[in-house]
Amino acid sequence: MAKQKKTEPVRLRGESWYYRIKVPNKYGEWKWTERKGGKTKAECLKAYRLCKKELEALEYERNVVLPRQATVEQGFNAWFEEYVDINTRYSTQKSYHGMVNKHILPAFGNVPLRKLNARILQKFINDKSHELKRSSLGKLLVVMQAAFRYAVNPCGFIDYSPAENLFLPREINSKPKEICVFSPEDLAAIEQRFDSSHHYYLAIHICLYTGLRIGEALGLRWQDINLDSHELSVCGTMTERGVWQEFPKTKGSFRTIPFGQKLHAMLIKERKRQSEASFAFQHGIYNYNNYVCVRLDSGYRISGADFRFFNEWCKTTLGHGSTHSFRHTHATMLLEAGESLEAVSKRLGHSSIVVTSKYYSHVTAEGNSKMSKTLDKLYPVTQEE
Repeated sequence: MAKQKKTEPVRLRGESWYYRIKVPNKYGEWKWTERKGGKTKAECLKAYRLCKKELEALEYERNVVLPRQATVEQGFNAWFEEYVDINTRYSTQKSYHGMVNKHILPAFGNVPLRKLNARILQKFINDKSHELKRSSLGKLLVVMQAAFRYAVNPCGFIDYSPAENLFLPREINSKPKEICVFSPEDLAAIEQRFDSSHHYYLAIHICLYTGLRIGEALGLRWQDINLDSHELSVCGTMTERGVWQEFPKTKGSFRTIPFGQKLHAMLIKERKRQSEASFAFQHGIYNYNNYVCVRLDSGYRISGADFRFFNEWCKTTLGHGSTHSFRHTHATMLLEAGESLEAVSKRLGHSSIVVTSKYYSHVTAEGNSKMSKTLDKLYPVTQEE
């Protein structure tokens, strides 16, 4: 019986020949792929044999890391490529990549995922508590839990997440978080330096009068402003790179808040100025995207990066402060005026009232002191007591 000729794994597609071969991907899974081999069948067969020889020479069968042998670095790479870099904002991606590269990979990068347990990771978190601020440590824990959870499902690298029940060490002697609030003298100096002829002017006053984050203020469009009802809606944010995003920092950041007469007058004046500028503008369309805060000369959007000069000026001239200090100043003034912590929390778009109380504990402490004095007046101590 004649020996059957083995089928060659090549085929003609158009004017080129391709060969089919099975190679492992970076997660150790062997996948069929088709590669271009040349213009002739002979060239294609030569390329196929060379590729096969290289695979055998490198002994991929023994050296490639199988999914069940994946390292921490491979697990985090999968999480970044398949989830973080697709579903999160640029600022989040940048923050997560920096944290992982600086803290996690140097400690565990080459360690197989299956050799890690909760005790090892908890000790790592405890050690990092002496090095990182509380907020950074919390972010590190969130990153670890999310990445290890992804390594379980859908990756199948491990059967359970060793980071699931980790906790932040308790801060027994922690002090209330300090915030920077502008004084009346600071605000007067800012007003003088960045007057109405400066493109910072409207944005910083929106932050001061509403408590918006600088990205939220710069992301406001005229359709988000209701001048009749004196309300504005936060529907997005302007990123540091100058890209408008249709979702702000958190779910609670989507909100509609009222504003007063002073800001109302500023907005009407700016709307009129932009309308007049659009008629006189000769270089395309003035303020094409309909932003509230724009550069006066070009109508071009302003980004968070454009405010670096303002932050530097605050540090140099005032000795403290940044654009975020307007938000703290606004909240502090409301609380000192008697507004409830819950109302201020919703206005700021905090995820919970706990966040607000953490930042403004100094104001609530003053309020408690006033309440004690009020109680003493209502219930004076008698001689019998």
